[in-house]
This record gives sequence, structure tokens and C-alpha cells, in this order.
Amino acid sequence: MAALAGAGAGVTSAHPTLLFITDPGSDTAVSDPPQAITLMFNEPVTPAAPAITVHDNAGRAVPMGAIETARDGRVLTARPADTLAPGTYTVRWQVTGADGDLVEQDFRFAVGLVLTGDGSAAEGPSTSWTDAVLRWLLFLGLAIALGGLAAERVTTTARTENPALPVVRSPVVPGALVGLVGVLGLGAALAASAGEVSVLWQGRSGLVLLTEAAGLVLAVAVAAAGRRGWAAAALVLVVAAEGVRSHANAAAPGWGGAVTAIHLTAAAIWVGALAHTVRAVLAWWGEKPAVRWVVSGYTRLAVWTFLIVVATGTVSALLLIPVSALLTTTYGQVLVVKLVLVAAASGWALAARLSLRTLKRTALVRPKIRAESIVLIVVLAVSAALVSTTPADSSQQPGPPPAVGPVLPLGALAGQVGVSVAASDGQLVVRLSTPRRGDYYAPEPEQDFTLTGRIDTAETDGAALALLGCGPGCFVAPATWRGGDIVLTLGATAQGWQGGTVSLLVPWPTRPGGDDLARAVAATRAAGDLTVYESVTSDTTGPVPEPQRLDLPADFFLAQEPYADRTAPIAVRLPHQGGAVRLALGYPAAGMNVLLTLDKAGRIGEETLTDTKHLVTRRFLYPERGGG
Repeated sequence: MAALAGAGAGVTSAHPTLLFITDPGSDTAVSDPPQAITLMFNEPVTPAAPAITVHDNAGRAVPMGAIETARDGRVLTARPADTLAPGTYTVRWQVTGADGDLVEQDFRFAVGLVLTGDGSAAEGPSTSWTDAVLRWLLFLGLAIALGGLAAERVTTTARTENPALPVVRSPVVPGALVGLVGVLGLGAALAASAGEVSVLWQGRSGLVLLTEAAGLVLAVAVAAAGRRGWAAAALVLVVAAEGVRSHANAAAPGWGGAVTAIHLTAAAIWVGALAHTVRAVLAWWGEKPAVRWVVSGYTRLAVWTFLIVVATGTVSALLLIPVSALLTTTYGQVLVVKLVLVAAASGWALAARLSLRTLKRTALVRPKIRAESIVLIVVLAVSAALVSTTPADSSQQPGPPPAVGPVLPLGALAGQVGVSVAASDGQLVVRLSTPRRGDYYAPEPEQDFTLTGRIDTAETDGAALALLGCGPGCFVAPATWRGGDIVLTLGATAQGWQGGTVSLLVPWPTRPGGDDLARAVAATRAAGDLTVYESVTSDTTGPVPEPQRLDLPADFFLAQEPYADRTAPIAVRLPHQGGAVRLALGYPAAGMNVLLTLDKAGRIGEETLTDTKHLVTRRFLYPERGGG
């Protein structure tokens, strides 16, 4: 349920909420094929046709037996007609509640896999290779144009001294056109993934691409008009857009994006200046003083860009991934390859510099700068793969390790991306989700999620989370929860949807809250009538919606809530804050989390409800007390 649709006389039934799933549970793995799939709801439901379907990893439907019901319609059971082979399966269910509304959802499980092992059952790559190729074109074109502008100052000075030297044409226009091809390809891929072109101007990813395309088109226009200095400003716009969309900006909004932009600018100048220098060396090979002049000018520039690339790259790496994960995650491994290649390129640059000490050794310069050029082009390709790779390794088996001790459920909405958090002793599990498009029973396209995170406490400046993949949209990280409120900051993105950054308070330790929930529901129902101020949004990047006032019977309101029967699969009581009792409720099977704050009379005073597509906030007023 996203929000109350309205109020009227009498009591209506709640939308059905999936409370429990029998073995196998959501996002878990079992060694033996299950004999049945059983769903338990918080109220009697009417099975739809079909009520429960199962699809394998290739999207093929698995034959299922007839639906069985129990406990007055609250429990549905479906049995596979054949034994399920090892692999990953998606269960989709569809039921009608007592209020006549259709409710549908899905969950996944795996058969024949070990959750904590090192098996090879990967659930899709963590690198989008199509995006990597297209982004390589963008980076290559940006480097040719931006670095060419920097190197042109040296070649122009050389021709001023010796006008007889052949003209080396400006690389700005062809470079910007190459980059534009990459941006247009990325835009087409984004629109195809989202199923609608409007995502290009309605979502953050699309707006970034439109900004980059505008910058490249502007660079072509002003460079063709002979104003190459203005072309540099247009290209800086492209670099700034890349900083905004970067992993580092998601982990540390603002300065993380600035570090990425500086890193990309330095790398582009290094690569592009070398490419323009190579063209000048080949054109002026017979003029040794001119060759020495342009190569010397390039090497001076390369020293500074190299230092900036190394410094900003190190900062970004430490921000996104701990040193311990460099060799154990896909992101870390790609990063190591990039570092090795940058070191190799710097070695060739140094060798070329040494070859310039005497005129007799000038002939040795050409093979060295050619080798440096090749290595740096490969560096751009690796960089494109790096930004198209999730900072966490998504190639692990679906399902995180089992929680130890109590679980604290929290929820949020990062832009249009649903965020569900489960904190337990020594562990953090985060599940990301996006609204579903198209035919519900059709196989859902694979979603490319990215997640970065950090933990901050009053005693420490914080540390980046070592996130590992545990299935599509599922991430797990070791975490130590100390007493008090801990700030958890998460940056979430999903291709085709607006992402964002959210910060959650993780109060620790918790204690069971089932009894508190039962008393709160009873006290709220006893109030008779109440006034609810409700605000609902499906995109937190926009303005906060104006709260709507609803005057209604307490029974009517409670009948709409997943905790209407006074229970929840996970119910914990949070540490007191100013004397207020707060309850965190988790409905993992339904992808729903609820945070309740009780008033002094033990009634519900405030509520925050999150599911895969909505963030709902409510404030309650009781006539007899004038407020919660």
C-alpha cells in the first residue's frame, strides 16, 4: 500500500501484505530443490489466475500445480510439477485482497548454491560492456579535443619560430565528434533500457548525457568558427557532467565529483596532448630542433598531469573501495589494471625524456612515444570499464550470509530507487529496487545497480563500506555497530532511473518490539477517530509534496496498514530518543519497511513507510489530546 486512497464510513480491509515465505525465502539459496512454495499473508486473499508463477534464469516458465489455500485463505501453496534443477528462479505472485484491489510482487531464490562459498554461479556481470565501449569513445574524443588544445600552444610556438614547418591541424572538431558518437550511443542505450525516450530529460542519468552532448556540440561549433579557446570551456562542461555522474560523487556528494572531474581533466590532457605531439613529431621528423621542442613541451606538461592523475585517482580509490578489496572485487581488479598501465605509460614518458638529452638519440624518441600513446589509449579503455563497473562485486551468489542476532530494518527512497536496509551484528545488507515497467509476468530486464556507502560516528570521521554483491540489487558489507546513533550514508543509482544519496540513522542496540507494536495498535484503535496528515512521493529529488489532511476512524486507517493484525515479521524497539518510543518494522518478503514513533499515550504519532516505489510520511492528531 502506498497511501490511503480516501476515507469513508465503516471499516475496509487492508491491501494484503506478504508476511512470510516458507523455505526457500526471498533472496536465499537452498541445497535441495523445494517441494512447495508457500506464501503467508496478513489477511485472507483470493488467488488470481495465475496466482503463483515461477520462471528460471532464462525466463522460461516452470510448470506448477494447482494453488492450495489454508488458514482461511491467508496461506497459498504451489508445488512445482517437476524437480527444480540447480539455478536461480523468480517467483511472481498475484492476489486480490478483501478490498478488491489486485496486489502483485516477486522474489528470487536459488537452488543448489552455497551462500558463502566461492562457486561460479554468477548472476550476470557487474560491468556493462556496452556502456564501457561507448564511454571509451566519449573519453577518447574528450581527450583528443581537450589535450589537443593544450598541446597546440607548443606546436603554435614552434611554427612561430619556424613558419616553414607543416601545419598540424587542430584535433578539437574530430575529437568532439568522436565523443559525441559515444554520448549518443549511451543515450540510445539508456532510452532502450527504460523503454521510453522521456528518461533522457526526466532522469538524472539522461540529463547528464544531454549536458555532455550539448557541451560537445558547442565545442564543435566554436572550434569550427575559429574560437578554440571557447571550445575549452564547452569541454569543461562535459568533464563536470562526468563528475556529477561518477561513483565518487555518489559516495561523497560535491567534493567526490570535483575530484573525479579534476582526475578526468588531467588524464584527458595527458592522453590528448600526447596524441597531438605524436602527430607533430611525425610531420616534422626531419626538423630535429622542432621535434625536441614539442616533445620537451609535452613532457613538462605530462609531469604535472601525471602527478594530478595519481593524486586524484588515489583519493577516489580510497573513497570507493578499501585496500583489502582491491584483489577480491571486480571493481578493485579493474582499478589495479589501470594503475599498472598508468605506471607503464609514465615509464615510457620518462624514457622518451631521457632520449632527448642528445641530438644523436632523438631517433629513439619516436618508438617510445608511440608505445606511450598505445598504453594511454588502453588506459582510457580501462577507465571506461571502471566507471561502468559497480564498486561492489555483483558476481557472487544471490543471498547474503544469514544474520546473527537481532535485525534492524530501515527503508528509504534515493531518488526513484528503493533502499531497504537490514543491520545485524557485524553485517549490513542493502537491497535496491526500482518500479517495474511493462508486462508483470514477462521476464524483467536485468537492472544495473550501483551502490556506495560509508559509516560515520561521533568518534570517527567515517569509513567506506566494503560492499560485495549478493544478487541483483543486493549488497552486503561487514559493519560494526556501536552504541548510539550511527550515520549510514548510501549513494544508489540504477540505469534508467533517478538515483540519489540518502543518510539513515542506525540506532544501536535494539531490542524486541513485538509487544510494543501490539499495544500501539490497540491504543490507536481505542482512540476512535484521528486526523492524518499524509505526504507521498515516488521521487525524492523533487519538491516535497504538500501534506493532505484525512479525518477518518482509527479502525479504517489501521485496516490499511500492514501491521493491522498487530504483528510484523521483524519488529524491534529502538533506543529512546527524548523519551519517545520508536518501532522499526520490516516486511522483507514485501520489500517494505515502517518506522513508527509513539506518543505519550502509546498511540502512533508519526509513521514513515517505504516500499519499492514510494516514500510515505504521516503525522497523527487525536481530537481528545489535540495532537500526538
